[in-house]
Amino acid sequence: MRPQLRAELELLLRGTREPLCIDTAQWDRVLRLARMTGLHGRLAAANEGNHSVPEPVRRHLVSASRIAAFNARMLLGELDALASVLRDAAFPVIALKGGAYALQGGRMANGRFASDVDLLVPNAHLRPVEQRLRAAGWVAAPLDAYDERYYRDWSHETPPMRFPGRVLELDLHHAITPVTGTLGFDARPLFDASVPVPGSAFRVLSPEDQVLHACVHCFHDGDLALRVREIVDIDALLRCFLRREGFAERLVARAGQLGLRRPLWYGLRFAGAWLGTPTAQGMLERIGSPGAISRRLMEWSAPHAMLPSDPDFPPPTAVRLARTAMLARYHRLRMPLPMLVPHLARKTALRMRARLLRPAEEPSRKGQP
Repeated sequence: MRPQLRAELELLLRGTREPLCIDTAQWDRVLRLARMTGLHGRLAAANEGNHSVPEPVRRHLVSASRIAAFNARMLLGELDALASVLRDAAFPVIALKGGAYALQGGRMANGRFASDVDLLVPNAHLRPVEQRLRAAGWVAAPLDAYDERYYRDWSHETPPMRFPGRVLELDLHHAITPVTGTLGFDARPLFDASVPVPGSAFRVLSPEDQVLHACVHCFHDGDLALRVREIVDIDALLRCFLRREGFAERLVARAGQLGLRRPLWYGLRFAGAWLGTPTAQGMLERIGSPGAISRRLMEWSAPHAMLPSDPDFPPPTAVRLARTAMLARYHRLRMPLPMLVPHLARKTALRMRARLLRPAEEPSRKGQP
């Protein structure tokens, strides 16, 4: 990574938690990197009232702040609509990630963009909740029989749903890890430790489980391309909850109980390295490092895959290789090889077929609309 880009990324990450005092040229680069990573709302929130911001930059930050505020209103509105359908449920309904942060308020939600609403319900109640939502107007994405089976039998969530005319999707979970994944575990301890949100029909995960879920979502539930915003989430959660006495010890113990030491180690490692998250190093020593090969591969791949490359040039070869490696790791963690190989073969064949059958676009004719 070029020294200039590394310095700009350091400014971006610092700017998501404290005001920046930099010149207009530096702001231009930082803003572009922020938009690439979905961190422009966080950047605007942390620099609200920063009188050193040049006027042209201030207008961009105000725009990002307004977009983030509108997104937050949409999220809370969707949660209100869902609460009206699920309020009388005789089982816990847990809001996850962005929905949980919005309900709890505070720094974790400031400037954070959400593209969907994630709810967690006990597996035994999954189908009744789906039926209730469908009756109230939510519509599931159309899927073929294979994809429907993938969600029902192998995944930890149902097919995405959406209320017609609204922007945000609803993802209904019965676990936080795929059923067939290497980290699959019974979700009942999550419900047992969940806490109610005053004045809301929803509950949220315990503070320890919120951090663990953010780490799992970051390192075991995605290909990691440009997912530095997930590390920013982990940092914000830790900075909030580490003020509570004994939290670090409870977090490490909970990770051991749920079998989530590895994603927690990676979350702490990169939050500490990129954002200076307090006490991360001490917790890392108590958790224990992954194997030397795994650690070296991740410490090479994660920065290349998760951090943005130069916005003026295509991603270099190292970045493309790292993102491919992370995508392969993501698939391998979700399924054992006897399931993964035919699954990927089928998906590849379908993509090739769709590409071959796609009608060639007619050449445009000058002067015609």
